[in-house]
Amino acid sequence: MEQRQSPRRPVRLEIQITYPTGESHHVFSRDISDGGIFLMLDKASQPLIGELIYLEIAGDPGDETLPGTEAIVVHQTPEGMGLAFIEIK
Repeated sequence: MEQRQSPRRPVRLEIQITYPTGESHHVFSRDISDGGIFLMLDKASQPLIGELIYLEIAGDPGDETLPGTEAIVVHQTPEGMGLAFIEIK
């Protein structure tokens, strides 16, 4: 059963993900919605479901024009993982 509250839009963005350990990777998105994003990442490199990670659109070093955000891993496939954006209040 589909649980999304907003439609997904295909988009390929280079994203830097950072784990709580400080380890980071550059990956590409497959699609995005108002509530989350799907990132292409091999299964061996994926964090656990429920883990909080930090996302930034990859750009030039020192470029602070686009803010980053936190997201939580909500599902995994062999091709990548789905993340839900954390709503900051």
